[in-house]
Amino acid sequence: MKIQLKDWEIKNLNFSLLDENIKRESNSFDLESGNYFSEEKDDNVFGVSFKLKIHDKLFDLVVEAVFHFELLDEKVTEEFKLSSFPKVNAPAIAFPYLRAFVSNFTLQSGLEPVILPSINFVQLASRNSFEEDLT
Repeated sequence: MKIQLKDWEIKNLNFSLLDENIKRESNSFDLESGNYFSEEKDDNVFGVSFKLKIHDKLFDLVVEAVFHFELLDEKVTEEFKLSSFPKVNAPAIAFPYLRAFVSNFTLQSGLEPVILPSINFVQLASRNSFEEDLT
């Protein structure tokens, strides 16, 4: 199977600094991942979506991103939809782009860059949500 990441986009971005009187003791984030498939029969594209919520000591950040993939040598079948590829492999390919975006966004905002940890997408796929304390 040959696959290619076609493109990706940020669908929603919400960033807010906390009031100076409100400081959190620790940082945390929550990551949700999902898939979508074309309505057209015999299509060869599918997508991976992420919703990332970061609760930093100084700010809150919510990012929703969509990544579009293309199968180069076959069509998306029901078997493919049920396989681990759209739930594990494709998110693992896409996540470093989101991770770099968050790091660059926070750095360019004048803050210390947020560097998200690696994610176990096998574990994420089994529960569709990941939460971690970033202290």
